[in-house]
Amino acid sequence: MRRNPRLALLLLPVAFACRSAPADKAVDTSAASEDVFLLTGELHAIEAVTISTPRVRGGGDMQIRWLAEDGRDVKAGDRLVDFDSSRVLEGLEEKRLRLRQAQNEREAKEHSLLAEADGKRAAVDKAEVEAEKAAIDAAVPRELRPAVEWRQVQATYMESRAALEKARLEAKAFDVSARADLEVARRAEEKARREVETTEGSLQGLSIVAPKDGIFLVGNYMRWGPDGPRKLQPGDAVWTGFTLASIPDPSRMDVEATLAEVDFGRVVPGMKARCILDTYPDRVFEGRVEDVGAVASGTASRFGIASRASGFPVRVSLATTDPVMRPGLSVRVEVLRGPAR
Repeated sequence: MRRNPRLALLLLPVAFACRSAPADKAVDTSAASEDVFLLTGELHAIEAVTISTPRVRGGGDMQIRWLAEDGRDVKAGDRLVDFDSSRVLEGLEEKRLRLRQAQNEREAKEHSLLAEADGKRAAVDKAEVEAEKAAIDAAVPRELRPAVEWRQVQATYMESRAALEKARLEAKAFDVSARADLEVARRAEEKARREVETTEGSLQGLSIVAPKDGIFLVGNYMRWGPDGPRKLQPGDAVWTGFTLASIPDPSRMDVEATLAEVDFGRVVPGMKARCILDTYPDRVFEGRVEDVGAVASGTASRFGIASRASGFPVRVSLATTDPVMRPGLSVRVEVLRGPAR
């Protein structure tokens, strides 16, 4: 440098830069060596208990009177949903009235049949007495009576025997018909009682409790508003079997993302992925692309939670789950396509 001052001036900035660079900070070139494709998605539970509108006799829409808060931690047995019971109570009163009428008709039928049965038995007893008397008269030897009187006595005896047989047949037929009539009345009463019990059971089912511990996720309303779907709320009317909410299992989670239509084919099953929660950006969870849908969808729905994202559905499995994971949290998915070209 002493021999060439001009060269020394040119090398001075390079030497200063080398001295000022910290020795403990090396340049990370690993990220630049990977071909990373970014996706956005959200956490979903693989398994969940679905809560639906109970079946009520008569069908029709049911109005929600009270609903637990969305995202609330619930324990088994906690109250989740209450429905309006006014219509069921009205039907219950009508069914109870029909039950009382059926009971009265059955009791009246029993009393009338019992009285008529007593009359039939009295007729049989009377016919037996008459037949016995006629048999005694007919047993008198023929030579002790005039011929005309003896023939009359024999005719009377035969008539009494026929009357006795007729009374017995009528009593037997009445017994069969009385049992059938009484059985019809009892079955009508039993049917009315079953309807009352079924309605009372439906009334108890209008209050739904949690079947297990977990997170209570409210489903979407069936009608779309100007701002898209919304959560169910008190006052909404839903039909029988409609999915009201779900209680997902937080121990088994995956990520559901959406691949834009123009990027179809750039992500395939088997690729490794890094999943980063927007809520916890400093934590990275390893994953794997399990499935890429073959049909694009404008609305994806699962467990009553809908999304208006357009594209191909992508499912990413997670190697491990964490207590901080909750269904619905946004996730940034970095799909590792391989080394950078």
